[in-house]
Amino acid sequence: MAKKRYRALTFIAAGMLCAASTSFAQAVHTIQGRVSLPNGNAPLAPVRIKLTFNGMPIYDTLTDLSGRFFFSGLNRGKYQLTAEGDGETFETTKVETEIVASGGAPQTIKQNIQLRLKSGTPVSQPGITSVEEADLPRRAREEYQKGLKDAGDKKPENAIKHLKEAVSVHPQFYSAYVALAEQYGQINQYPEAAEAYQKALELKPDRAPAYVGLGVILVKQKKYADAMAPLRRSLEIEKTSSTAYLFLGLAEMMLHDLESSEQHLLRAYEIGKPTLAHLYLANLYDLKHEPGKAIDHLKAFLKENPNLPDQRQAEIRGVMEKLRKQAEGKK
Repeated sequence: MAKKRYRALTFIAAGMLCAASTSFAQAVHTIQGRVSLPNGNAPLAPVRIKLTFNGMPIYDTLTDLSGRFFFSGLNRGKYQLTAEGDGETFETTKVETEIVASGGAPQTIKQNIQLRLKSGTPVSQPGITSVEEADLPRRAREEYQKGLKDAGDKKPENAIKHLKEAVSVHPQFYSAYVALAEQYGQINQYPEAAEAYQKALELKPDRAPAYVGLGVILVKQKKYADAMAPLRRSLEIEKTSSTAYLFLGLAEMMLHDLESSEQHLLRAYEIGKPTLAHLYLANLYDLKHEPGKAIDHLKAFLKENPNLPDQRQAEIRGVMEKLRKQAEGKK
């Protein structure tokens, strides 16, 4: 029964994300901005920016070499932007913005993000621009930025062409390999994604993003045991990645290490508030024969996703009813 319920929950999650993608593909507004350190300079490397709408993850992207980002194809409403910390220089930073559109004309909302330095980091750091940027051939830079733009426009095939050109011109371009791998992942070309992540790791084995990305790709391929090492290594380097904790917890749950899974899924939610953590925790507590806690997380998921389609809400409530009956049977 627990196994059957897990399949139901993951189906709900997949359906929810699919519905969200369809809805946002029809929207027209844009949020753009720039990420900077307190001294006004861009961070050393591209920063991952996550866009959330009503508690639901919608899009994520990497800043370009000047710290700029944008998200297009958006509806009206309130959004949260999360700039992930690098574990060394700056903390994870969240800001909120709102698209209040009147009439049918597309709007562009500007929302910059000033990063908070980690304790002990000097406020003024001369030359905090990308090390890669300093030695980057112009053509590699241009192709990389074109690739990021296409990635932001949800055109992964075009993005891949530009990013492949960027690494062809500059084979030591770590950030381009990471971005290339992510775009391969968008079109389910997992072997190519893994290869690009491995090249990034060879270039900079002391940076977390490629480890996280590789772990995520392996989890998506259901290679849970293989995913453990890169995800754990990423957290040794950078302990504030909600994504790494989320996928590590999922992999551990699938390998029946329920105690570690619980710890890491709760940590993922504490850091980044990904609502999918509630679904995974609900399944975990079902496996642990704690239906009351499973119901609590499904309630939290519904509360944090008030605009979930009626069909998805009904499916989740159906699972909750089964859990209630299970709880009553234990009394």
